[in-house]
Amino acid sequence: MMKKLTTGWRYLKEHSRLRRFFIIGLYLVLTGGLIINYGLLNRQTAKNDDTPLNSYQSFSGDNSAQGVKLVQRQYSPTQQRLIATFEVQASTDPTTEILSQYLHFELATVVPQKPKMVVIPVTENKYVVMVDHLNQNFEAIRFRLINATPKTDQTSSSAPQADFIVTNQAKIRRAQVSALSPKAFASQTINDEISARNTSIKRQQNKIKLAKTAISADHDKIQTKRTNRKYEVASQQTQTDNDIETLTGDIEQNQQNIRSAKQRIRTLAAEQALLKKKQAAIKNGTFKLAKVTKSTQITHKN
Repeated sequence: MMKKLTTGWRYLKEHSRLRRFFIIGLYLVLTGGLIINYGLLNRQTAKNDDTPLNSYQSFSGDNSAQGVKLVQRQYSPTQQRLIATFEVQASTDPTTEILSQYLHFELATVVPQKPKMVVIPVTENKYVVMVDHLNQNFEAIRFRLINATPKTDQTSSSAPQADFIVTNQAKIRRAQVSALSPKAFASQTINDEISARNTSIKRQQNKIKLAKTAISADHDKIQTKRTNRKYEVASQQTQTDNDIETLTGDIEQNQQNIRSAKQRIRTLAAEQALLKKKQAAIKNGTFKLAKVTKSTQITHKN
């Protein structure tokens, strides 16, 4: 073998034109290899680009369905736990509404892992996903949300899906995330929702109080204007009548605001009751949290 290489090199030395062609060809091969490799790396990086927060993604193959967005993600390398929160867009059509039993979650990582994922449906529109045993070399993780809502007009054999990529960047890392068990974390998260509704109820009650105060003030102004009207000239009386009409309209608007606020309070109270019911069911084990113990590897084909 060495003898053949020596003979070949001697031949190239004696034929300068062939030597130049050989060097140029070798250069092109090496340069082309670098360009191709760079392109592959670029495609892999683009494949694993981080999905932006609070940006609704549509379910592929289903233009009529609600969108879904990733609103928060935090990861603790020491705890090997990632917590992500998703929100489904409120539905205006009950026939296409995505209920929690029809929203399925799948997990995939770039670096092979053995994570455990628990899905917590806090409400019909808000989901918290807890991923445990996620080593800090995971590079990127993909959440695939599948809309398995039964449809009579579905033409494709595969259900619509939306993908969310979370990359292992400094901005998602925390020294510590919640260390609670999935069950305890679900109970706490629901309790936070109940407290948020308490705050909203108080806000609506304050609106009612302010509206009642405004109505009382408008009534006093109307009474005063009616009393003073008998002492006014015709042009002044016309203006007074217009003022009374404006004040009457303001009273009607505030009365409508009170009715709307009361209706909102009833809705919030009903939501609180359902959340408390779910919280109790999680505690006593009658409500089971969806668990995923297997993950796939992110590849270009996926």
